[in-house]
Amino acid sequence: MIDAMSKVFLRAPLAVSFFAAAILAGCAGLPPGMQPPSVTIADFGVGNAGLFEQQFNLRLRIQNPNPDEFKIDGMAFDLDINEQPFAKAVGNQIVTVPRYGSGFMQAEAVSTLGGLLRQFGRFIEGNRATFKYRIKGVLSIAGGGRVPFEETGEFDVRALAPKIPE
Repeated sequence: MIDAMSKVFLRAPLAVSFFAAAILAGCAGLPPGMQPPSVTIADFGVGNAGLFEQQFNLRLRIQNPNPDEFKIDGMAFDLDINEQPFAKAVGNQIVTVPRYGSGFMQAEAVSTLGGLLRQFGRFIEGNRATFKYRIKGVLSIAGGGRVPFEETGEFDVRALAPKIPE
């Protein structure tokens, strides 16, 4: 009985090491020495809007600061506005991001009535013209691997107002 138990305890560290190595290999997205790409919102449009769910169409710019191109075959991220959860988004295009260049990916974001009402209430209360946003998620690298990203920025609603000619 003791011999069987000692074999289990001797094998446990080996199994844990193997499991940890498998997890780390699955998370590695870019080759060693490559810098992570920058992901920013290039365009934001309203899609279908219903009472309980609203759909937004986003176009994201992915910038590659590396001497080698790479392919992205998907992404998933959360969109926060004014430090509050607003929408969850996904994109599944295959995009080749050239060396020292940019690529674009379309993504669909979905918010709920609660997220929309929260933002509308904050807008009314503070009469804010500027919204702070944060996108945080992962890029799926073609061939396996994932690269996390997080970007923040601001958007001035007054930029949408039509310009009155003088």
